[in-house]
Amino acid sequence: MKMILLLGLFLLPLTVTADPLELERELNDLNLDVQISELDTDTQAGIESGLVQVLITNHERFKVACQLHPGDTEAAPGLDESPISIIAPGGRGALTMSGEYGDSTLNALLTCIRDE
Repeated sequence: MKMILLLGLFLLPLTVTADPLELERELNDLNLDVQISELDTDTQAGIESGLVQVLITNHERFKVACQLHPGDTEAAPGLDESPISIIAPGGRGALTMSGEYGDSTLNALLTCIRDE
């Protein structure tokens, strides 16, 4: 019985689904937490479309400005660049990216800088 339980615990990470977004980060040494969540997806004729949200927590003592940019392979008319989000010290911000993409993972670049 213990062996089955251990085997189940060992295989559990293999069943976890991948993030909907492969995120490259340029945080410029800022103390930020970044979380990714999938808000909505739809698949039609082999093309997946969806909305992905990136939550950012600012642990700095100053404001930061962050923006999501589509990855090179996603830079297409169906994908939107997010507006710049200003996040207060100790605050949280959310950026979203939507679009259509041919594989199951969207690629993007998150850039954050100190807002002066």
